[in-house]
Amino acid sequence: MSNKEIRVAFLTLARPMLAQVNRDVRPRVNAIESTLASRLRDFVRMNPPIFIGSRIGEDLQEFLDGVYKIVDTIGVSSREKAELASYQLKEVSQVWFTQWKANRPVKASPIEWEEFKKAFLGKYFPVRRESVRLRSL
Repeated sequence: MSNKEIRVAFLTLARPMLAQVNRDVRPRVNAIESTLASRLRDFVRMNPPIFIGSRIGEDLQEFLDGVYKIVDTIGVSSREKAELASYQLKEVSQVWFTQWKANRPVKASPIEWEEFKKAFLGKYFPVRRESVRLRSL
């Protein structure tokens, strides 16, 4: 096994344990402490995957699954899941998200996880499918 494989295996095993430890460290006594900012700190500590949107070989499903595992572990709402996932979009994908969010109807409800996931896959999956088709020609 290479050092990289060992590191990946170690991190894979450590993440659930870290989530368990962090959950038990301090009870959330103060309701104000349970804000998105504190959840964002918890989320970032778990080293979630990022998505750039322009790199060859980026795996959409791996990104969504990786983010979902963490947000589900820390127990956030569907709306917070979408907000935290959007925090992991960088560069091209962040520009897309900002524009997509700005172009939603003014009276649209807050973005939920399923809506985010559907829009994200709708944006990036066709590009991946087309590039695979072109490579096979």
